[in-house]
Amino acid sequence: MFPHRHDDERIDKYTGPYERWIFSEDLGRPFAFPAIRKGSSSHITALMEGEGKLAGTDDIEIRIPPLWNEHPEVTPFAMWNKALDPDGGPAHEDAELARCLNALNGTRYRLNMPIDPVTWPASYDPTATPEGWQKPKVKPRVIIGVIDDGIPFLHRAFRDAAGDTRINLCWLQAARADTSAAVPFGCEITNTRIDQLRAQYGNQEVRAYKAAHAIDADLPEVDTVLMHHATHGAHIAGIAAGNDPYVGAADLPDDAAVIAVQLPNTIAWDTSGFGKEMMMLSAIEYIFNRARMIAQAFDSPEIPLVINFSYGWSANRHDGQSSFERAVDALITDRRKEQPCTELVMPTGNNFANDMHARFAPGDLNHGKVRFGWQLKPDDRTSSYLEIWLPPDRDPHGWTVTVTPPEGSPVELQQSILVKADPLIEDGDPRRFVELETGGKNIGQLSADKHLGNRWRVMLAMIPTAGNLGAGRRTPVGLWAIEIDTQHDPLNAGEHIDVWVQRDDDPTQLGTGGQQSHLVDLSYPKPPRVFEPPTLTPVRGFGCLNGIGTASSVLRIAGYMQSTQKPSGYSGSASIAVGADGTTFVDANLPAATATADQGWFRPGLPSIGVLSGSGARIVGTSAAAATATRLIALNFIAGEPAWQGFTELYSDAVPDARTLSRTGLYRVPPVCGTAPKQPQEQPFIGV
Repeated sequence: MFPHRHDDERIDKYTGPYERWIFSEDLGRPFAFPAIRKGSSSHITALMEGEGKLAGTDDIEIRIPPLWNEHPEVTPFAMWNKALDPDGGPAHEDAELARCLNALNGTRYRLNMPIDPVTWPASYDPTATPEGWQKPKVKPRVIIGVIDDGIPFLHRAFRDAAGDTRINLCWLQAARADTSAAVPFGCEITNTRIDQLRAQYGNQEVRAYKAAHAIDADLPEVDTVLMHHATHGAHIAGIAAGNDPYVGAADLPDDAAVIAVQLPNTIAWDTSGFGKEMMMLSAIEYIFNRARMIAQAFDSPEIPLVINFSYGWSANRHDGQSSFERAVDALITDRRKEQPCTELVMPTGNNFANDMHARFAPGDLNHGKVRFGWQLKPDDRTSSYLEIWLPPDRDPHGWTVTVTPPEGSPVELQQSILVKADPLIEDGDPRRFVELETGGKNIGQLSADKHLGNRWRVMLAMIPTAGNLGAGRRTPVGLWAIEIDTQHDPLNAGEHIDVWVQRDDDPTQLGTGGQQSHLVDLSYPKPPRVFEPPTLTPVRGFGCLNGIGTASSVLRIAGYMQSTQKPSGYSGSASIAVGADGTTFVDANLPAATATADQGWFRPGLPSIGVLSGSGARIVGTSAAAATATRLIALNFIAGEPAWQGFTELYSDAVPDARTLSRTGLYRVPPVCGTAPKQPQEQPFIGV
């Protein structure tokens, strides 16, 4: 049972539903990712939303990562709570975190993931030049940024004609720290260090990675990922910025410099969307900052920059107004004022066929109510999350959401929540919480919050369905029914309610044990999966889109099959709506373009490099499609051309129907990889 806390110890008073769930031992913490489940929260990352200047206290040290803009829209920061005993156990850490936020006395904070104390350097100077860094031999004509996991910075694909690395800097966010650093946590690997490691260890790259703490079995956020044959980061970095026969693309020149950021493993491990934005926003700020440092070393204005960030999650607002998206939008917009050749490329995602989105318009409701199902699979070893988003700027009156467990489950698990602020929670966004409990033990949290003060969200978080995780509780398997009642304040014409399920699949390299949940249409018969149904039912693939890729300045890339020129079956889609006359139209988040994600039915995915020099692998997903667009944009910038040069206009005669347009956008990126002659045979497949 969730315990009572004093006002200054209530984490829900200072944070949102994900933070309350993840950091509370009586709720979801025992099932969270290892960094939270097993670790101390004495060192933790967070975001500050809104204007203001962060200041620590005698007990709290604040560190802000290298920023490009001194006055950001959202400020990422890390803090060390010196008053927290790192060996004190997790039982009351939610209360201690609440006291910590209360001491900061700021406007709005979002707690993110904790970091290991060994990643915290003794001294940090954000204005310092990274120790040992040398400016490139010649001024780069383009800088390619790569943000991902498992980045093999020693790989031959990133060497120039003289054998020296083209990777100028690589920030390992979760690695052991040096005594002093120019990054607030983790380790910054410079070009000089990379060349020294290669000179010292030759082709024994695994030994070199261990020496650089890029392989570290004692730190789960680093672990032994770079001992695997292939990683997502290796594949994407190879396509976006590498020169290697396995990539099968025309080589990038030596003056195509690379800046990389390796995210913690948790970024891929946890799929709730919680806890990652600080690391992701810090990574983008870092690349912008270091790109400026390189330009200043040549007394030059900003250099053309394209960043590939092949990552995302499925839920979120999908309106470009999340904290991360607003911050990214402001960064890109401001940099383009100094250097128009600035792009951030992201994939549309891979969930089109997974029944993870539903949209309900007034015509889908019966007497103001709508009911749908949420199918939870057996032996799921991770928490599952569902989000219901109300229309923007809508303050509902009398709306309720009721959750009913599968047949045969304890009746007490049925719970309802009013979409209205709890008067006892005074600070932050209007919100309220209800627990789902049986036998005095919690299995879920039902919440309603006015996200960022402007859009209501109802969220349902459930613990795993697997029963052998040592916590003595589990969620009943089966079909959970969810009813939204709007009859006291009906939806207006043109309004709709969106539902998204968070991605919960199992990244093979991390072994989470996740089982993907999905939505079930209780009012419509199940259509065949092979073809899109003739009628647009509420549970649909349209709108299954990367939840952090909807900022207006982001270049969203969908995926298509090269042999058929048709969208890949999994490729994410923009949302579509139905007008009063029954016609469909794309209402938001159109992909900028579509790029090759699969070469053919018998050659799914794209080839690229493995972790070690001389190895290759193949990846399936829109992540690879985005990376091919990144590579072409880099080549365009080198040639002095605009980013979109060479993109093919798909529909010069007439714009197609909304279903087609929502999945392709208006342009196609020509094939970039896998086209070189005598390409070697790749090894395993990786799905993303």
